[in-house]
Amino acid sequence: MALQSASIQSGATWAPTGGSALAFTPDGRTITGGLSLVVSSDTNLLTRRSLVAKSSLPAAAPTVGAMAKLGKNSMVYMIPFTSADGKIYNQSVRIEMSCHAEYSEANKTILVADAAALLVDPDFTNFWVKSLLT
Repeated sequence: MALQSASIQSGATWAPTGGSALAFTPDGRTITGGLSLVVSSDTNLLTRRSLVAKSSLPAAAPTVGAMAKLGKNSMVYMIPFTSADGKIYNQSVRIEMSCHAEYSEANKTILVADAAALLVDPDFTNFWVKSLLT
């Protein structure tokens, strides 16, 4: 489906079905404001899947008329891929959310659900898988 006519269920609840559990564990790397994880069942260091999560808290405007600092949460999930010529490339998905301190938890929950829909709703499959805009 073309993005111009795509739609999602805003605020829908999402539950995974099928698949198998993928357990993450800290890998000991120091990440400022974050955590570095790897898939514990991946034993090859060159092809180990990883996830880096970072978080910074929002802050009120420091002076009258100034802008508040948005809180920011982000994740980068990487899956190494070995190409036919033997080179390793990190395939990645980046997810990021920025919100004002006064944005409610209920609104954040809707925002996260909408973001999940943009990733998994069938209307967006051709964009993610085939890079099609139309």
